[in-house]
Amino acid sequence: MSGRPATGALPAGLALPALEHAGEGVAVLAADGARASMQWLNPAFARMTGFGRAELAGNALWVICGTDREQPGLAELQAAVAGTDGCSALLRCYRPDGTLYWCSLRLEPVLDAADHPWWLAFARDVSAEREMAMLLGRHDARAEFAQRRLEDADTVDRLTGLQASHAFELALELAWFSCARDRRALTLFLFAPDYFDVYLETFGKVTGDSCLRMVAHAVAGAFRRTTDVSARIGDARFAAIGVDMPREVIERHAAQVCERVRALAIRNPRAPRVSNLSLSAAVIHALPAQAHDWRALLEMGRTTLAEAQEHGVEQVVVQDYGLDAEAGDATSAAGESADSD
Repeated sequence: MSGRPATGALPAGLALPALEHAGEGVAVLAADGARASMQWLNPAFARMTGFGRAELAGNALWVICGTDREQPGLAELQAAVAGTDGCSALLRCYRPDGTLYWCSLRLEPVLDAADHPWWLAFARDVSAEREMAMLLGRHDARAEFAQRRLEDADTVDRLTGLQASHAFELALELAWFSCARDRRALTLFLFAPDYFDVYLETFGKVTGDSCLRMVAHAVAGAFRRTTDVSARIGDARFAAIGVDMPREVIERHAAQVCERVRALAIRNPRAPRVSNLSLSAAVIHALPAQAHDWRALLEMGRTTLAEAQEHGVEQVVVQDYGLDAEAGDATSAAGESADSD
């Protein structure tokens, strides 16, 4: 054999077999503006997406994102195909059964022998790497989270010993991702003492802080599984995450937390409807594999809790997020109505 390696063009006839047997997903996209329709894809690309090659051929690349079109990576790719420069992006993608996976996708512009423009897309499923990065605390897909960690390095709320708000949001995102991957349910619990502003006006901040510590202990005591998380997410707001809790037990579980606080018999003599401190709860049940945004879940919980407390005390409201909710699923249970004394 010659001591000098052969160089030059790929031997005739080997280009297609090389692409067909590549472990990385490869797709050829038409340079047809923002559509970027898939004209050819290799078996690895089809396996990653869960779709058949015939199902994807002719469709826009963005079909692999399902209905989750409001994501920064997708906007970057769409801007790239409208021009002439390649780019790389991280996408949330969904298989036909709704399973979420994370795709690292790179676009490169190429010209064929006739100088016609095309795009080459190289794709990898990076779900495992992303989850590991999150577990190691290196998840930086959102600049706001990185900035928040820089501004406040504490992960524990100093008053109550529960998780701090920013740490809870990171834990919620991780739980959301894991539940989407494993197709498990996730339940978000939010709690707030009723008329706590009246309690503060009556007894002052020092006594108010002591009261919050007792409420925090009552909340944390109800969430002790290894997958459970409890946190203080506002001056007088508490949150918890329950993974894979049956839908039929979550309302009762929240009511039991409220009962724990009632049993403390903390006097709130100037409150309009009750003489002792009471607790209200909002419970949001979700299947992350069928929904797209944990931030919307958290915002829905905050809104639901605020509306519940407007209607009375010791409210427990259960709602579904990202599900085809049946009539009557959103219920306001335990507690006194706004008309009760």
